[in-house]
Amino acid sequence: MNAPTRTEWLEARRTGIGGSDVAPILGLSKWSTPLQVYQQKRGELGEQPENDAMRWGRYLEPVVRQAYADQTGLEVRVLPTMIRHPVHEFMVANLDGFVAPEHAPRRVFEAKTARSADGWGEPGTDQIPQPYLLQVQHYLAVTGFIVADVAVLIGGSDFRLYEVPEDRELQEMLVEAEHEFWQRVQRGDPPEPVTVADAVARWGRSSRADLVMADAAALDAVKQLHALKARRVELDAEEDAARAIVMKTLGEADTLVDPAGRALCTWKASAPPMRLDAAALKAAHPDLHAQFLKPGEPSRRFLLK
Repeated sequence: MNAPTRTEWLEARRTGIGGSDVAPILGLSKWSTPLQVYQQKRGELGEQPENDAMRWGRYLEPVVRQAYADQTGLEVRVLPTMIRHPVHEFMVANLDGFVAPEHAPRRVFEAKTARSADGWGEPGTDQIPQPYLLQVQHYLAVTGFIVADVAVLIGGSDFRLYEVPEDRELQEMLVEAEHEFWQRVQRGDPPEPVTVADAVARWGRSSRADLVMADAAALDAVKQLHALKARRVELDAEEDAARAIVMKTLGEADTLVDPAGRALCTWKASAPPMRLDAAALKAAHPDLHAQFLKPGEPSRRFLLK
């Protein structure tokens, strides 16, 4: 059986909660939020392009898998299809692979790449970053396996292995949380926004002429925004003063170096940008100008009074 295309894989992910969804659902991800996962499952977000980290993780997955096999002598078997929990069908897993040692229980295999060792403990332990711990516990719950091997390549040269045993108590908590979230998805009940991007996605296209009385939390937030705005003005002024000193030192030169000759900063000329003179185009060719006018997306502007 051929592996699914990325589009097919993304479509299949909409039919349940996968391992990488768990940390965002619990509010423990730096990269995504509960509302974003909800919108993905509801088909309200278009296909998200791969970023560099995702792309290189995909490129290096076979390398990490081979390094694991070389170090352990165990073969990693790859499943080309998504699997589901036998009871809780909303829980799905796209495994990087599994290991079936002779005379030993099967193991989930998870391959990772990382830029730094932050969050990674001593090799051979179960001390891995929290989002990955939640991910593999989800996989263990789906498969019924009792241990996961996590192989990570850090900084392109530091290869490490970690062993994560099942945690039944944590798995029970995950099943409950994922069930509650999937019920939200099914009934169209979005989670509360937790970031500005969430708020814009939820309410950013239109507004109505109406007044809302601020509660204590909103009043405190407005005070904090005013304080941060004042501090930003101070920081901008300090930055401008420091920048002016450096520019004065540079004069017409384009690179500032330290006593060892290492570059500290540059101030280089760039080619003047070419811009379309829309007003002149409209005056000279109004029909052509109108032909290529395109309405933008409706939006709201946030102003602090």
